Amino acid sequence: MRRLGIEAEIILAKGMKNYACMKKVRSLYRKHTKDQKIMQLWHLVLSDKQDKAQLGLRFDEAEWEQICVSNFGGRYCQQCDYSSKCAYSQLRARLISQNAVIICNQNMLVAHLMRQQAGKNIFQPGFPVLIVDEAHNLESHFREAFTEYYDKTQIIHMVRECGYKSKNKNILSMTQKTINDIQALFEIFKDQVQEQENNPDSDTDIFYLEQNPMIHRILARIKSNLTKIEEEHELTEIYYFLREVYHHSEKSKSVVWLEHEQEIRLCVCKKDIRKEISKMLYQMGRCTILTSATISNQQDGTPYEKCGYYLNSIGFPEIGKVSEPKKSPFDYDHHAMLYCSVALPYPRPELREEYQRASVPEIVRLLKITDGKTLILFTAKSDMEYVYKKLSNMNLPYKILMQSRTSSQEYRLDKFRNDTNSVILGTGTYWEGINIEGESLSQVIIYKLPFPAPNPIIDYKMSLAERPVMEVAVPEMLTKLRQGAGRLIRSATDKGIVSVLDPRISSQSRTRYKQAVFDSLPIKNKTENIEEIHHFWDKISPGGESI
Repeated sequence: MRRLGIEAEIILAKGMKNYACMKKVRSLYRKHTKDQKIMQLWHLVLSDKQDKAQLGLRFDEAEWEQICVSNFGGRYCQQCDYSSKCAYSQLRARLISQNAVIICNQNMLVAHLMRQQAGKNIFQPGFPVLIVDEAHNLESHFREAFTEYYDKTQIIHMVRECGYKSKNKNILSMTQKTINDIQALFEIFKDQVQEQENNPDSDTDIFYLEQNPMIHRILARIKSNLTKIEEEHELTEIYYFLREVYHHSEKSKSVVWLEHEQEIRLCVCKKDIRKEISKMLYQMGRCTILTSATISNQQDGTPYEKCGYYLNSIGFPEIGKVSEPKKSPFDYDHHAMLYCSVALPYPRPELREEYQRASVPEIVRLLKITDGKTLILFTAKSDMEYVYKKLSNMNLPYKILMQSRTSSQEYRLDKFRNDTNSVILGTGTYWEGINIEGESLSQVIIYKLPFPAPNPIIDYKMSLAERPVMEVAVPEMLTKLRQGAGRLIRSATDKGIVSVLDPRISSQSRTRYKQAVFDSLPIKNKTENIEEIHHFWDKISPGGESI
């Protein structure tokens, strides 16, 4: 700020789940007074160390969920004995009261912009400049904020609370029948989700709600019963939500789907949210700057046309200015090479097992070149687990690590970072959520091109396109591919190899998007000859001949 000649405080605004809740920790401590880790945690939060990054203790995701702030501002917080000592509460007070430069994640920004519509704020209203990095993720964060969702327990609670207030025996009977129907409905949803999760190509938490006569009949009964309950007691929120699900069709203005995290959730979101996004992002009197290294989806045309797919998805105004993509500050020409394998079959569903079998010896050959030091990125958990099992049983001279849902990702990545010759396998957030500089990450292996998994939102977008694959699927894939390849070079001194096993971009392939892949990556040195990769690594590796 001194360079700009501006006197302003800089506030790092982390989300609530980055902070331990003192009330929850106290409750846990009282139940487990002899647990050394919990006792240490309690003393730390009492000494104002409530930020997870300050604690110096490791928690898996399930453990942290039990102790973090999860519902700020509700009755639970208002009745808390520790509200005056709560670090997150103090942060929120500073955000709304101080004129400052605020650094936050996109979830918090979107939450603020959404609240502004109702006259509420997280930050001081009317800030004149908004800068959003990784802007290609904005649409997904807005869509998440616009999505209304309920699990079985929430719906049943709302119906029971309303119906049981009545002294009318018919309403009470109707309430119980409705609860029984809701339970039956979610059993069907559970079966649908399990069937879709068994798909080996599934790597998503979003699933289709496949309407059938039984679901329609159950929803019709629920809708009829809720209409009668609604006449006596207000049940507007859940009534209109389930009515939207009942009337859902391809012609609806909303898209409906299922999600499966800890519980199965029924989700509804308006299909086209571009106008709402535009209204919030590009307010009169505000300068909004969007940046991303992966926002362009084609090589030719005007700057706006190059970024057309993503700018259209966030309602970018016609009067907005789009700059030409900037060249990377890193020396890709000398520090990186792209290897395109021709050893694997075309990744058709019917050749899945053959693809998996052929991938392992090719991966081993590539690992030997860099002596480990490799991140392998997958688009499906089943592929990742198959390769992990095979590599782990081959007595290779490197530690083989795999992303895990249960243990701390920071801990796993630290092990990879500190064991220079190790190998780590990942999917999902590993495509763009990790940053490892130095020799430990000298090769990124892309197992398959990361085309988006079919889901109701992607289907809706593709239904609007004249050329669905080239206008939607390919831009989505290119963004994720660039993010994945971008894990390799994280500093001016980083060097290494990006290896793509998928033969759809090999010289033998006739895919329409092959050149788009090469154009999208900053690595212009490419080969299909593994011996050239050997030669290149010998030159750039520590102790090798400098280029």
